[in-house]
Parts: sequence; structure tokens; C-alpha cells
Amino acid sequence: MDADFLILCGGLGTRLRAVTDAPKVMAEIQGEPFLDFLLKYLIKQGATRVILCAGYKAEEIVAYYQAKFSQIDIGFAVEKELLGTGGALKNGLPLVKSKYVFGLNGDCFTPVDYAKLLAFHQQKKAAATLVGVRIEGNKDFGTLVMNDQDEIEAFKEKFKTQDVQYISAGIYCFDKTVFDLMPLGKFSIEYDFFPKMIGKGFFGYKVDAPFIDIGTPERFAWAKDHLNGMLK
Repeated sequence: MDADFLILCGGLGTRLRAVTDAPKVMAEIQGEPFLDFLLKYLIKQGATRVILCAGYKAEEIVAYYQAKFSQIDIGFAVEKELLGTGGALKNGLPLVKSKYVFGLNGDCFTPVDYAKLLAFHQQKKAAATLVGVRIEGNKDFGTLVMNDQDEIEAFKEKFKTQDVQYISAGIYCFDKTVFDLMPLGKFSIEYDFFPKMIGKGFFGYKVDAPFIDIGTPERFAWAKDHLNGMLK
């Protein structure tokens, strides 16, 4: 697959410290770090090169993954200071070798066919594509607003509803040139960059699939019971 994977691994995991002192992406599920499950899935999807964008407790992530998987080339982009989600992705740019880049939140998982996602991105001639996962009864996440051509037109803040909504799965596809549009230094990909991409070739790729976010003890506990079933 002609795309590298940039995985955000720098989260502080403040809300998870009641259940683990490991970096958030390495919180253990059934004896394995959460990130292991994600990497194994990407390998099955045809990934050959992954760049881990590490910040908080980066030394633990590097020590564990520098010799963990022989099937893929793993690089490390370590932040010298906290850069936010957007700054961390851009910090990994010097290690990117492909024309296309997938960005992923390392503490989330949604089963996605990455070859189809890339084909969609290319067919739409998109600059950036964000995966939107279908959920019902959303009250915890912001919502994507898309038109009939799958262009993202707006982001709604989280609100309580029982309607079907699409939320960000924390998975995106970029042309490498899009990094030129990003600011330098610390910034949020979700709040500082994506809203500015509206109307500039920004599309949503809809999936009807499970969504796991281990950001809170409650969601982490749910993931422990459901992750293996999602990977089958």
C-alpha cells in the first residue's frame, strides 16, 4: 500500500491513571498493549511502514516497539515538547516516505478497509479525508455534518441525541502536500486545522462499524470485553 501510517501515541492518559500508569496507548487489554491490537490489524490491512508519534513516556514506547514487529518498519517521531495532536503529526513528517499518509489516534480503534479508504480519497481527489463512524444516541462526541457529495461542511459540538450521527473515528487520509498547510509548533488537528479545511477538498468517509475509544476507565473496561471480537 502506497501510504505510511502516522499514529498519535503521545496522550497523557490523565483519566486512565486510576487503572494504569502506562502510556495510554500501552494500557493492557487481555495481557497486551492496546497499540499491539491496532498494529496487528494494520499489518493485516497491508501496512508496511508505521511512524509512532510519541510524547508522554516516549521512552517506554520506543523501548517496547523498536524490535516488536518484524513484519513492518516502525519509526519514532518523539516530541521534545508537547505539540498537540496536529503538531505531533507534523513532527512525524520527516519520516514519511509515501505520497499518501494515514493518521490515526492510537487510543481508538474502528475496523476500516484502508485500501478502500485510500481509493475513496483518490477518487474524490480529496486533500484530506476523515473517517466518520455511524453511531446512535451520541452524547459524548462531536458530530460531522456532510453533504450528498460526502464533503464535510461543519463540525457540531457534542450534544445529547438519539438520532443516527457520524462522529470522527480518529482516522484520516492526507495527501502529503497537506502538511504544508499546517501551522508550525503546537496545534490541535481537530480544532485548529480541520475546520480550516472545510471547502478545500475535505471529505468524510462513512463507515458503519464498531468504535472503541479507551480514553476513560469506563470505555477502557468496555474495550477489554469487546476488542477481540471486533478483530475477528
